[in-house]
Amino acid sequence: MKRLLISGFIFLILCALLMVKCSHSIQENKEQKQHHEEVEKYKKERKKGDQYESFKQLIRHERDGYEIEFHEKGGSDLLVFSPHGGEIEPGTSEIVEAFEKKYSTYLFEGTKQDNNRDLHITSTKFDEPILVQMIKTYPFSISIHGYKSDRRHTLVGGTNKKMQEAVVRELKDRGFSAELVQKGERLSGTDPNNINNQNASGESVQLEISTAQRKAFFDNFDTRKGKKKAFSRYVSGLKEVLREFDPSS
Repeated sequence: MKRLLISGFIFLILCALLMVKCSHSIQENKEQKQHHEEVEKYKKERKKGDQYESFKQLIRHERDGYEIEFHEKGGSDLLVFSPHGGEIEPGTSEIVEAFEKKYSTYLFEGTKQDNNRDLHITSTKFDEPILVQMIKTYPFSISIHGYKSDRRHTLVGGTNKKMQEAVVRELKDRGFSAELVQKGERLSGTDPNNINNQNASGESVQLEISTAQRKAFFDNFDTRKGKKKAFSRYVSGLKEVLREFDPSS
């Protein structure tokens, strides 16, 4: 009788554990599906939502409301940039600026009072003359972007697979959610026409950082004042990858 009771008790425990595991798996799958849908929606919005097809078209309609900032660091083989800085994809400029002491940087920033999304030119059509000429002189480049999602997450794309994998590893080691985006997938950054792939070698890394993750970097996301520890951890992870691939950095 005791054996029967013990067996029954163990069976109930196993059933309970199985139910918890299944529940966790269902929730995880639900979150992954929701994030997938958010990325797909954002990609469609981005594709159909651009106001302008080129920089020439943009300047015909926008006389001000944007700024171009670039900094060329002597001896740097790397260009870190964002074609959608300022208020276009908030939080991307601050990440780029964190690299300017050691590397060359470029920013196209929206500074309008509102409707900065109108200044978004997709990366495969981004043809602002300074960046077009500048990027050709660098063997490697990293582009920083933002995408709309309530999940704290980073999509790591580009054409350099080894560095992509290293970025994902370093971010995860620092407590961030990140995943590798394969060629042909959404926001993969592998299109040869992508401005990030117009550098001297065609070797690149593209970071797509979710809204929620970018918000988590600042005390006040509207002004981007007061950088939190998460910002430093994130940037230090990226810099660690650069040290790994370039010991002189």
